[in-house]
Amino acid sequence: MDFCIGTCAKIDQVDLVKQAEDVGASHFGVGEGPLLFSDPYQYLALAARETSSIKLGTWVTNPLTRIAPVTANSIATVNSLAPGRVFLGIGTANNALRSMGNRPAKLAELNGAMEIIRGLLDGRRVPHNWLGQEREIEFLDPNGHWYNFADPIDIWMSAGGPKGLSLAAKHADYVTYCLGPNPDMIGVVRRELDKAVADAGRPPGSVKLVALSWFYQLKPGETWEAGVDNGFGSGPISSCITNSGFMRNHVDELGEGIVRASTEAAMAYLGDPSAADAPHYLEVWAKYLRGLDPVHRPLITKELVDYWCLYGTPDQLREKTQVMLDSGCDMVSAFLSNPFTAARDIADIGNSILADA
Repeated sequence: MDFCIGTCAKIDQVDLVKQAEDVGASHFGVGEGPLLFSDPYQYLALAARETSSIKLGTWVTNPLTRIAPVTANSIATVNSLAPGRVFLGIGTANNALRSMGNRPAKLAELNGAMEIIRGLLDGRRVPHNWLGQEREIEFLDPNGHWYNFADPIDIWMSAGGPKGLSLAAKHADYVTYCLGPNPDMIGVVRRELDKAVADAGRPPGSVKLVALSWFYQLKPGETWEAGVDNGFGSGPISSCITNSGFMRNHVDELGEGIVRASTEAAMAYLGDPSAADAPHYLEVWAKYLRGLDPVHRPLITKELVDYWCLYGTPDQLREKTQVMLDSGCDMVSAFLSNPFTAARDIADIGNSILADA
């Protein structure tokens, strides 16, 4: 079974990647946040030297904090250390840009970056508009002395909604979507992705669907609340924020109850940034590094946890993972938002989901 594990890049915890490889994970990704985490490419370079089979990538970068040629060079450089087992995860971003007080990237900006990155990684000369000037660019070392674009690099796009899926269908090999073990939601996303792939003129199955879930293995005697308090924290609210608009467009299929619950949780979590008493964005995101804010704890209900999270006993985790695969996911993944408990969670993934894989 292909299974991806992700976490925030913490430069002195590269051993997590080797642990993930040893328990049977096929992919490992690290997030990017210039004001929040360690640099992902430095982390991946170290991880490449400590591993031999697991695929490594950003999960995710964005088109604004690094210009497209720099992103292409960074991932191609890592590909020199781990030939053929590197992927580039990219999206419009949330924490990387909002923590700096800026908006996420626009889909048009993501599209432009992807065209340049894909072209460079394919060894082509492409137009690049930067600093008000359009110039042709290409990798100038075709022999692989400085970086490696001869071995293929898969593109993973984190996308939401119909426009995001259409863009992923155009550029990506994999699309990452916040999903839990709910067959209805998975089915709708799978159908819309397949339609977007067909509209893009690509063969069926060209873009694989990766479900991004929030993981916690319940210990004997624990209930769902332990997943929130000791595991994924506000993770399910992130899924609500990502999906609320898409869900409203498919309320007839998904059900008014869960659509309303997800939308209300997302709105309450985000608050009103224009309010007179709204905290400074740096204060907001500093809390992000300290785990679950007690103010947000009441927003996270069992209904949302059941819908968006991969949690339970080992038997339940295996069952839920299989449900997700049977419902249309090509790969299931777990993002471990707390690097300080990631070793525990990776061991639990190995002992439950991947035990018989």
